[in-house]
Amino acid sequence: MGSLPKSLDTFWKIRLYMNKLHCTAFSIFILLFTYCVKGQSAYKKDVLEDLIKFNKEMKSDKLVVSIKDTIIADVTFHGKSNDKFLIYSITKIFSGVAIGVLIDKKLIENPEVPVATFFEEWKNDTLKNKITIRHILQHTSGLSSSSGSRDIYPEPDFVKFALNSAAITEPGHSFFYNNKAINLISGIVKKVTGKSLELFIKENVFIPLDISNYEWRTDKVGNTWGMDGLWLNATDLMKVGQMLCNFGEWNGKRILSERWCKMMFQIPLVNAMRGKYGYAMAIRSLPIQDKISITQQTVDTLNQLGLKTDLVQKLQTLQKKDDYKYVELGTTLNQLLTTREMEEISSFASRQMIPLYTVHNGYFYIKHGGEYGLLLTAFPKQKKVVVRYLGEKWGRKKKDDGTDNKYLIDDEIVNYMIKL
Repeated sequence: MGSLPKSLDTFWKIRLYMNKLHCTAFSIFILLFTYCVKGQSAYKKDVLEDLIKFNKEMKSDKLVVSIKDTIIADVTFHGKSNDKFLIYSITKIFSGVAIGVLIDKKLIENPEVPVATFFEEWKNDTLKNKITIRHILQHTSGLSSSSGSRDIYPEPDFVKFALNSAAITEPGHSFFYNNKAINLISGIVKKVTGKSLELFIKENVFIPLDISNYEWRTDKVGNTWGMDGLWLNATDLMKVGQMLCNFGEWNGKRILSERWCKMMFQIPLVNAMRGKYGYAMAIRSLPIQDKISITQQTVDTLNQLGLKTDLVQKLQTLQKKDDYKYVELGTTLNQLLTTREMEEISSFASRQMIPLYTVHNGYFYIKHGGEYGLLLTAFPKQKKVVVRYLGEKWGRKKKDDGTDNKYLIDDEIVNYMIKL
């Protein structure tokens, strides 16, 4: 056969080149598709669908779910997707975060700094001068307070109102959820930095997290509320949850030290560890999986740093068992130690910034809820976070028979997230 005409030869060369190009493009597409699928966070689609359906039935306004920093659900049931909500007591988390930033910046030494360091009026009070920042954050200050916040709202100065409260129990000896006392963190931040809690959090947390769409209430003299008062949209609160889930990091930025996050995730030993409340956030595990221990390594470290020999010896007896349930460990500690000795151990560990106990299961989670049924829950070991918003129009609504509707669904959401 003779040679092809030049025009046909050129045609076939171009055709062959296009075929090769098409194959290459297809290969690149397959590689990218494979990478994306592999990079996605694995989860059970049917569980997520059930979680979304359940939240719709329970009148949720907004639901956001994240796994390994990837949002897998962002559902708006009512209103607009970027609506801000008053997050009520979830605001308290930022008091714990603020103290961590102060410690990371070496502006205060540790959580055992007495509150009287910042407020002269407490120095001559035999009980109040023992109250530390840890006591305020863990709700073990012993300051008198009523449940809720109705007596606080009318006050012109929330910090002064807390300072004037009577100390009715020894600090560190009992747990009581105290809205009044937590406002002292706002006063401490202002004393240390000269800035309001709102401005301090804005500069050190909100700006790094790319959060700008917020409001934060103040009392009549300008103190930022510590107990509640912050308005955030759900997507921005999710960033906070992701940051805590990653032990202080978000999107490659270090917001808090890992060391402080581990401290935040500790709960007080008093009340047989039933007051499962860390440094301004609640700490939980499923009852069937809530295995924790004070490890031999921790005991050895406390011993090396100078904890009293008799206390070290008592802690050594805990090593007979590998792990405990929260209440079981609390009961065992109550049998081994007096309340005063437990507080002495807690204070020593806090001063050294050493987490006392270790959680041994993947279902450990941190959370805080707000009025009506708002919720932020993060699972640090599984890198899962969920935010649920519920507005007042649903949360305060009564049934036809006059009883309250059940819109608080914390436990149900946690169970869905564990199955996810």
